[in-house]
Amino acid sequence: MGIDEVSRTWTRLGAEDPMWAVLTDREKAGGGWTTDDFLATGAREIETLLARLDALGATPPRGRAVDFGCGAGRLTHGLALAGFAEVVGLDISPTMLDKAREIVTAPAADFRLAEGPELEVVESASADLVYTCRVLQHMPTELAHRYVREFYRVAKPGGLVVFQLPTTPAATPAGLALRALPAPLARRLRRGMEMHGTAEARVRELVASCGATVLAADHDTSAGPRWDSRLYVTRAAA
Repeated sequence: MGIDEVSRTWTRLGAEDPMWAVLTDREKAGGGWTTDDFLATGAREIETLLARLDALGATPPRGRAVDFGCGAGRLTHGLALAGFAEVVGLDISPTMLDKAREIVTAPAADFRLAEGPELEVVESASADLVYTCRVLQHMPTELAHRYVREFYRVAKPGGLVVFQLPTTPAATPAGLALRALPAPLARRLRRGMEMHGTAEARVRELVASCGATVLAADHDTSAGPRWDSRLYVTRAAA
């Protein structure tokens, strides 16, 4: 699955059921999310994130934030509510961006199409915070790592880069069942969404290779019960 197929998959999902594709819930499939409920989840997630950053002594300035893989704008909305002066929402899917522009009305929100892995639509050293969750897990490992490297180019010196990645299928009945499924079947059951993990040690090596520092690697549930996952809080080189 290369970047073109990633784009095709998420463009299709954005046309079919964008809010469900961003935040999958069996009870919400088929247009079950209301706009208000969907955006409220993003506001709560950003509130939790910023409280964690405060606890780490890593409170970001409220200048520019970048929401990578913004989808229908759930977290872009949350970042704007949190007081960031500008929130750049990036996505590979035009249909997802269409939905985001429809439902997110905050003046701070700036949605941009990011068609390639270089994120050329965002200036270097311009972001106080780069955040992504439930995104990198859906793309091939090397492509995900390439995007992580771009996050540090986009971040200001000493800026924060926070990203979520699964590590491995969980040692639970659900995780063990996932391991037994052939990859094509697992993908079909997820309507074309792939899932990929990276061992924590390898992620730490990647961050270090970018000259950045890991402040925390928190256990995270964003990948669902079938996966062990981490939320990495990192600081770009000063």
